[in-house]
Amino acid sequence: MAYSYTDYYRALRLIMRIDSLLVGIGLGLLLLIYPADLLTGWGFVAPEPAWPARLAGSSLLGMGVGFWFAAREQDVRLASVITLLISNGLVAGVLLAAYLQKELVHLSLVGRVLLIALFATCLAAVVIALPHLRPERQPFR
Repeated sequence: MAYSYTDYYRALRLIMRIDSLLVGIGLGLLLLIYPADLLTGWGFVAPEPAWPARLAGSSLLGMGVGFWFAAREQDVRLASVITLLISNGLVAGVLLAAYLQKELVHLSLVGRVLLIALFATCLAAVVIALPHLRPERQPFR
């Protein structure tokens, strides 16, 4: 689809693509195939049984691919917007709770930058998607 400057979903499409690349595919692949010494070098605690982190990574990877294809639709459906809100809101909430409980104290500079980028992307996705929930903001057909 050729995009124009009058595309109603332009900002939503952009944040869905950024979110799918950074949070979905980036973090998902990192959790799915991470080497334990890489995470400990950044200050993260690598879980002893690796399967919960790998399960979370596969879920994030699926979410990222779904958002990538949802951003390519001519009209972004309400189900895609709600999924974007819930998934990114929960990821941002988990990161905020971990920060407030001081679970991220031992992170290196790289780990802190990665978490700030993830949190900012998730928060931006939630804020940009919120106006698309109102029915009066739907484009005319």
